[in-house]
Parts: sequence; structure tokens; C-alpha cells
Amino acid sequence: MDRKLVISNMKAQLLRDVSSLCYHNDRLWSKPIVDMVRDLRMANTQAVFFGGTLRSLLVSRLKTGKFGRPRDIDIVISGISLDQLRERFQDYVTRETRFGGLQMKRFDWQFDIWPLEYTMAFRKNQIETPQFDALPTTTFFNLEAIAVDVWTPHGKSRNIYSGNDQFFNGLIDRVLELNYEDNPFPVLCVVRTLVLASDIHFAIGPRLAKYLANVSLTISDTDLQSVQLKHYGRTRYNVSTLREWLQYIANRMQQGCQDPISLPLLTQMPLWPENEPPKLKFNLFVDSGQSL
Repeated sequence: MDRKLVISNMKAQLLRDVSSLCYHNDRLWSKPIVDMVRDLRMANTQAVFFGGTLRSLLVSRLKTGKFGRPRDIDIVISGISLDQLRERFQDYVTRETRFGGLQMKRFDWQFDIWPLEYTMAFRKNQIETPQFDALPTTTFFNLEAIAVDVWTPHGKSRNIYSGNDQFFNGLIDRVLELNYEDNPFPVLCVVRTLVLASDIHFAIGPRLAKYLANVSLTISDTDLQSVQLKHYGRTRYNVSTLREWLQYIANRMQQGCQDPISLPLLTQMPLWPENEPPKLKFNLFVDSGQSL
């Protein structure tokens, strides 16, 4: 199937799922999200879902054909200061994040919400007028380079901000690749790369593999363990497993590998069957109700 058509259908499905996430409170677990969306809109803000929240929705749709449940909710806002946000949502704020936003809790849901201008890459590059459509250039991974309007702006269609569509191309090619390298938390980037690549059975692109090989030389086993506990709240993979993966990647790079590198597999369910070309079939549905 033509890649442009596949991406078009992926975008359409993502928009439908975002709309469902925002407005359908018939699922008990989604009511806190619907309530947060309502409260943000009443605060006269503009807002987008960003990064991993959207990846979780679409990966679930690709894998199972069903509506997914994100691990947490990342929202970038505009039109309200951090102090105003903190005051208005003081009943839900649990802490200020190291990235300069606010972490909030509603029932069992964690929300990471921050003003657009507090986005790390914007602050570092001192961009005078940050825009939502520039957000895809700021993420460490290609599979986070995506933002979608939380609500439809004044009668217009909901916008998808995906830059050069590297987010969608990464899903089609099943490759996790480096997008924006300048990150102050390299150990977290290494751990998140390995966990995500293993969880969804994606290969690691050559630029990202080079980054992992270089950074792994300077991080300790204690770092690998403590970052998992802090970020995930538990140990996702034994440090020995992470080290084996990093050594495997380093060896492949020393051999001059220029292709995406697949991690040695643990026992797991792949996103797509290994003998099924990922470019030919997706578990998505177009408006006619027919599978692609």
C-alpha cells in the first residue's frame, strides 16, 4: 500500500482516538481525563497532547485494533503562566517536574502539564515565539515527535503537528530513531530507548545506536537501576540485561553496521508477526469500516 495513504489513514485514526479520549466518559478509567480536558478549556488555554500519550494510542490500535489506554497524559499548554496553572489546579498538583512543568494526579491518572515556552529545547535555544507546530522538532525520539490539539479550535478541524511525519514513518518502518540529541538526562534516554524498543519490538536506528554506544561508556549499573525506579516506579529490566543489550549495540557499531539494530529478543509478543511485511498491512480502519 502507498505510504502516503497509510500515513493518511493513521492520522485519521489517531484523530478519532484523541476525540474519544477527550469526550467519551463512558469508560470509567477515562473520566479523569475528560474532566481535566474540560477544566483546562475553562481556563481559557490552548492545549495539545504530546509525545508518548499519542504513541500509546496509535500503537495499541496498530497492535490490537482496539482503543488503547496511555500510561500517563502529557499536555502542553499556551495562554496561561506556570504560576496561574499551579494556582488554578492546586488541588491536583503533586510536584514540579525537573523539566519545568507540573505533575498532577486525578484518581489513578498522572498528568504532566507544562507551558509551551517551558519545553526544554525551546528554553535552551531561546526561541522567541515557540509554536505548537515546532514541538515535533524537540523530542529525543522520532516516536514522540507528534502533537494533537486537545480540543477542536473554534469550529475548525483538530490539528496534527507532526513535522516531516517521522513519527508515522517510524511506526511503518518499525524503527526507533534519534530526533533531537541535546538532552540533559542521557541515562534516562538510554533506559527509555532500550525499554521502548524491547516493549514494542522495534529496531534502533543507526544514529540512536551510535548515541547509546557513546553514552553507555559513562554510565554505571547504579545509574541504570536508579533511573528505572525513578521513571517507571519499578525495575523494568535487570541491569545485566540492559548491559547485554548495550554491549550488543556497541559491537554492531564497531563492526560498521549502518542498518537499524534489533535487540536480542526476550520472550515477548511482537507488534507485528515476523513474517508479515509491516508496510503491507495495518490493523487500522478507514471510514468505510474496511481494514487497510
